[in-house]
Amino acid sequence: MLKPLPVMKANCPTCPFVPGSEFAYLAEYLTECALTQSSRICHCTGNSAVKGETGKPERLCRGARDVQLNMFASAGYISAPTDEAWDAKVAEINSKVKS
Repeated sequence: MLKPLPVMKANCPTCPFVPGSEFAYLAEYLTECALTQSSRICHCTGNSAVKGETGKPERLCRGARDVQLNMFASAGYISAPTDEAWDAKVAEINSKVKS
């Protein structure tokens, strides 16, 4: 059964997906990873290569999730580019796994 990590409610101040971020140069790479590999952990949570041990529980990157939401909604895989549509798809997948 899929049990995803919580997603950041908003982009962190240094999110690569925020225009002008010092890490903006990573956005293209992180977009590719988010769409072909997996959701990304926010570098401001958990044990990060950027910030070290943050003392905060791991959360998924809001910027990368927004990329995923937009892509999956435009492909018709989820009904809208929202966390609620994502959660509905996860629930649908989980119900099939239980069967």
